[in-house]
Amino acid sequence: MNSYFRSAHIAFWALAAACFSFSSPVLAQEEVAEKSPTEILATAPAEHWLPIPLTDLMVLALPDATDGTKRQAVIQLLPANLSGGHVRNVRTFAKTRWWDGTKIYRVAKDFVTQFGGNPDAKALPKGLETVPESEYFNAALGVKRDADMAALKAAVDYSNEYQGTEIRPLMTMIYENGGAQKVGFGGGWPIGSKTIDGETKYFPLTCRGSLSPAHYDPPDAGTGAEISVITGEAARSLDTTFGMVGRVIDGLEHLQNLPLGTDPGGFYAEKSQYTEIKSIRLASELPLAEQPAYEYLASYNPTLLQYIEAHGGYGNICTVSVPIRKVSK
Repeated sequence: MNSYFRSAHIAFWALAAACFSFSSPVLAQEEVAEKSPTEILATAPAEHWLPIPLTDLMVLALPDATDGTKRQAVIQLLPANLSGGHVRNVRTFAKTRWWDGTKIYRVAKDFVTQFGGNPDAKALPKGLETVPESEYFNAALGVKRDADMAALKAAVDYSNEYQGTEIRPLMTMIYENGGAQKVGFGGGWPIGSKTIDGETKYFPLTCRGSLSPAHYDPPDAGTGAEISVITGEAARSLDTTFGMVGRVIDGLEHLQNLPLGTDPGGFYAEKSQYTEIKSIRLASELPLAEQPAYEYLASYNPTLLQYIEAHGGYGNICTVSVPIRKVSK
């Protein structure tokens, strides 16, 4: 057991040491002048841009716009090792082509765009899991967040002390007003935690772009057949009451810039107003030429904090999302 903890200790500091190389004394002197977010990201080492696995991506396609513009959104799902039944169900829906032909039937201003099986009462595919509300919490996310944030703190402390930088900690730049007692980033995801009955519970945050599965009467947490895409900053109340399965990382405008529903809650009054889902595919099942490729900035890289501060360094953790970029294959 002692050798295990020695190995873990060595691995942690090796990771932290890798982070320390992100800057140089020359760069530290140059940082006196304010830099734009884009310029700051350019200083991040190439090895700290981490690939998003193809198996975690889905592509949602709507019918082309009237001017011929393709309307497509790329969705990143929570990784299998950091998620539960809802995400597995979502993968099942995509694999079986179940969402093809279903409808967007709700668009509420600065809140959600909702789609799925509700208007059609479509028969569900076989093999779906029953998801308990307890899966809104996820200990694996907490382990990842705390490890990344510890490595980030070590890297920032080293850079500030030995390289003359003045990088501020995350919680001096942001505040938390959504119900979590502590927030941070893990694996590129914003993750919160709070103490319930003496136990620390971790959960993904429903920031703008997040996918939140609809649920029914407790303890029925729903299958994931109906999904709300968060389009505003006012949906943090969904954190531990609806859960979160992924996020739109490209093309959110195609789901947000739709006619608003006029019925209460933003539901469409007439079926003629629905927007049909052309298809939702796992990216790994697309032809090779159509498979997207993206990278995210590692949560343990101090550039992440500089990037947040360059946007004003204010607001909650959802105000500035983790940098994600499309890359050529």
